[in-house]
Amino acid sequence: MNLARKSKLTVIVCAVLAVTVFVFADPEVLARVGGGQSYGGGRSSGGSGGGGGGGGAIIWLIIQLARTLIYLTIEYPLIGIPLDIIVIGGIVYYIARKINRVDTQISSITTSAPAQEAGQVDVTRAFNHLRRFDPNFSEIIFTDFCYALYGKAHDARARGVQALDLFSPYLSDNARASLMQRNPPGLREVKGIIVGAMQVTDVQGLDTQVVRVRVSFETNYTEVTNAEMTYYVREVWDLERKRDVLSPAPAQATALHCPRCGAPLQKDSVGACAFCLTKIDSGEFQWYVREISLQGREERGPLLTGNVPEVGTDYPSIVQPNFAEIRAAFEQSHPDFSWSKFQARAGLIFQELQAAWSTLNWERARPHETDNIFQMHQYWIDAYQRQGLRNILDQARITAMQPVKILDDAFYNGITLRIWAEGFDYTVDGSGRVVSGSKDDIRRWSEYWTFIRNRGSKGAARADLNCPNCAAPLKINAAGVCEFCGGKVTSGEFDWVLSKIEQDESYSG
Repeated sequence: MNLARKSKLTVIVCAVLAVTVFVFADPEVLARVGGGQSYGGGRSSGGSGGGGGGGGAIIWLIIQLARTLIYLTIEYPLIGIPLDIIVIGGIVYYIARKINRVDTQISSITTSAPAQEAGQVDVTRAFNHLRRFDPNFSEIIFTDFCYALYGKAHDARARGVQALDLFSPYLSDNARASLMQRNPPGLREVKGIIVGAMQVTDVQGLDTQVVRVRVSFETNYTEVTNAEMTYYVREVWDLERKRDVLSPAPAQATALHCPRCGAPLQKDSVGACAFCLTKIDSGEFQWYVREISLQGREERGPLLTGNVPEVGTDYPSIVQPNFAEIRAAFEQSHPDFSWSKFQARAGLIFQELQAAWSTLNWERARPHETDNIFQMHQYWIDAYQRQGLRNILDQARITAMQPVKILDDAFYNGITLRIWAEGFDYTVDGSGRVVSGSKDDIRRWSEYWTFIRNRGSKGAARADLNCPNCAAPLKINAAGVCEFCGGKVTSGEFDWVLSKIEQDESYSG
């Protein structure tokens, strides 16, 4: 065999192997506001419908693979036959894996959803039980508190032991030591701190004087030394608090000031509050993190291209236990509430967010989201811009909505809708070339969107682009404050705003 034929044969074999890997490999999906991109760097967003694109290219590659294998089997049987065996084995493995996935999904539909609901019942009942001792307890405020403390703690660890020690009224010695142990040499900053998922997994001690809550986080953050490294992190925080303490109002809870006197965090020479002189080392006044356990930390940043089918659109909805009774009680206590107007506002927010996302003009979404979720989405907008990409959701529309949960506490109302939607979902580079998704294949999905408003807010929801307080054209500053009336629009003080988007496969109620 001459050199030219050997070279040609080598290229053919490499092409066959490359095509085989390409056809049977599983790419990852990352697109769409609220879940198409993944803080985990490789998790699919929720739903089951279309998506994908590139089907014609795959068919062409399969045809070329078959032709090449036939050629090699006839002309070079010593090479062709082993390759036939490899490819056939790959096909058998691929089909077996697909069957296993279907079995897993069927199992999820028939068993996982009830299991999630059982967990949901435990946490919901526990929080309702806690409100017997603390009528001010709000799941919404507790979530915001955890978001705020997580971000400030990781920011502080980069500035050294003294900076992190300021948070000793909220973080035990062990918890702070656990955070400091992660610091690499020469750490200058921890930035891009994004809580992608936060879930309460256990509540204990309601029959004692100290309540303990376990919270699981999935997050991204970037550590800056001489270079930058982004991590996907899973960690568990164990919090405790005296059961009978009355929870503070929203502004005080998330300010992270002294839990006793409310002054800014500042210590005297013995580690006590410089203002009230109280040294806090327990949950006597506010939630206190006793332990932090790192479950996993991987070096990977945001992945912004790839395609896989949606997962979960056909899953049964996870509905709050006794939802019909809770809904009736809510409607009776809020006679001015209208479901049709609420859903119209939810639809407006959905469309405004999709438009802001697709154009990378995230300020357009500012009036419609709480501070936490706005900052999380801004992170992804910045990530797309840094990579010269833009994710587009064209002709997006809601196809169905289902109310599944209502929260009604001392400070907030909260309503979770399961939203089914569809649109053309694709990502383009700077030249407009499609690098993932499809302009031709419609993508269908569903997600759980939670909206909140201040309990004192009156009147039906608005579905226009005017300030919900003064009715002037909607124009707010970076802090979420209306430039005409000075009202904090994004707090939910005047009307419903979006506080959370959860995917089908991760929502637990």
